[in-house]
Amino acid sequence: MTPRQRVEAAFRFEDLHPAPYTVWYDAASGDALDRWYGSPQWRSRLRDGIYRANIVWQVNEDLPGGLYRDTCGSIWKPGKPAGIVEPALKTPSLANFHLPSFAECAKRPRAPLAGGSRRILPALTFHEAPAVLAEQAKQKLTLIDYSSGPFETSWAIRGLEDFLCDAVENEAFVESLMDLVTQRQSELLAVLLELPADGVIFSDDYGDQRGVIMGTGRWRRLVKPYIARLYAQVRAAGKLVFHHTCGSVLDIAADLADIGLDVLQSLQAEAMDIYELKRRYGRNLRLWGGLGTQRLLPFGTPEEIIAEIRRLDRELGKGGGYVFSSCKPIMSEVPPANAAAMIDELLRQKG
Repeated sequence: MTPRQRVEAAFRFEDLHPAPYTVWYDAASGDALDRWYGSPQWRSRLRDGIYRANIVWQVNEDLPGGLYRDTCGSIWKPGKPAGIVEPALKTPSLANFHLPSFAECAKRPRAPLAGGSRRILPALTFHEAPAVLAEQAKQKLTLIDYSSGPFETSWAIRGLEDFLCDAVENEAFVESLMDLVTQRQSELLAVLLELPADGVIFSDDYGDQRGVIMGTGRWRRLVKPYIARLYAQVRAAGKLVFHHTCGSVLDIAADLADIGLDVLQSLQAEAMDIYELKRRYGRNLRLWGGLGTQRLLPFGTPEEIIAEIRRLDRELGKGGGYVFSSCKPIMSEVPPANAAAMIDELLRQKG
C-alpha cells in the first residue's frame, strides 16, 4: 500500500501494524540529522502518510522596531513564541472595530513564499496550492491549514489575559467577538474548500498542562458552538475534519467528536493520559500524534523513545484509527541521537 492508502485504512479502523506515521521537524533539527546520517538521504526514505500545508492568507504590516501589525490589527513582537505588544481591542467593545475579509486576503495575488524547504510545515499561497496538493495526493492524504481558529484569533485580538477575564465578566462580548471571527473564518473556509484537499485541520489550542484553559463549562458555552459551525461547513463539503490542539483536552474530547471531529491531532503525552483517551474514545475519534516532545524526546534515552513508539503502535494502534507522530515538531533541544532513534525505528518498519 502507498502511505496514503495506509492512512485511509487506519482511518477506516483497520488494525494496521505498524501504524502509518508522519514526521515533522524544524530546519535546525533537519540539519542536525543530515550531519548525523552523513547526508539528507534519510528524508527521502520516510513514508509520511499525510501532507499538511498552511495556506497563507494573513497580510501583516511591518512596523518600526521590528514589530508588525497582523491582519486583525494587533501589534506583535516576533519571537519563539511571538508576543502581543498592543491588542487590536483595548476594551471589551466591538464599537468602531473593523475586521477585514479573510477570504479576500487569501485570494490576493502574492509571490510564493521563500524558504519553503526550511519551514516545519509547507506554506502555500492560495493560487499555487491546487497543483501542489494534487501532486502530493498521489502518495499522501492532503490537509489544508489556515492557522489559528476562532478561539486563538479572538484572544489575539483582545490579548489573552483580558480575553479570559472577559470570559468571566462579560460573556456577551466574548460571544459577539467569537461570532464575528467565526463569520470571517467561515468566509475564508468557503474559499479554501475549493482546493483539492482531503481535509481541513483546525489549529486552536484549548488546553494547558492542567486541563481546558477557560474551564470546560465556559468552553462549552463560548467556544464549542462556533467551532461546531466550522466543522459542519467542512463536513458539508465532503472533507475530513482534523483539529490540532495542545495540552489536556481529555475532558472535551467527547464534545469534539459529537460536533463532527474526525481526527484529533497532537495528543500531548505530558499533559494528559493519551492511553485513557484511546480507551474512552478510540472508536469515536481517530488519533494522530502521541510521542512526547516536552520530556521524552529531549530528555529521554534512545531506548526509552523506541519503547514508547512500540507501545503507541501496540495500544493506540489497536483496532486502527491511529497515525503515529511526535506531539509537536522535533526542535533544536532534541539531541540528534534521540531524534535519530525515532527516525531509525520508523525506517525499520516495513509497512
